[in-house]
Amino acid sequence: MRKRKMTRHSQIIIGILTVIVALYLAIAFFFWRSLTPYQSGRKQAIAIAQQKTDLKTATAFDIATTDTTTYSVVGLDSSKQEIGVLIPKKSGKITVVRLADGVSPTTLTSQKTQSVVLALYQGQPAWEVNNSDGFKVYDFKSGKELL
Repeated sequence: MRKRKMTRHSQIIIGILTVIVALYLAIAFFFWRSLTPYQSGRKQAIAIAQQKTDLKTATAFDIATTDTTTYSVVGLDSSKQEIGVLIPKKSGKITVVRLADGVSPTTLTSQKTQSVVLALYQGQPAWEVNNSDGFKVYDFKSGKELL
């Protein structure tokens, strides 16, 4: 029985497919590795918020950087009130705020708004608003522009 040789055309197709699969795997691995620190920070922040505060269910998480880096967890407490838990990255006091006690973030947004994050600015709760025009920080309670 004679073996059939692969044609040049088949070899080229297999080579191209091998390169495509290798690139796909490399890109997938890169993105998986790049998201690992965010995911581990998210898990740790939610665990800390649930241990040290009345947070029962986390609904949102973000990382805010104003004058300090803060992990922000938003969720519901045991009485189903929406609260925000602000955890400074470099130790410090955990701050808990009832979102109903502050300015609604929707009043600070425009069509150009990309994100609104609960943050700490000079040790006080604030809203960090990122627009295509720039970055602004507003006081949590009054809505006054701080930065």
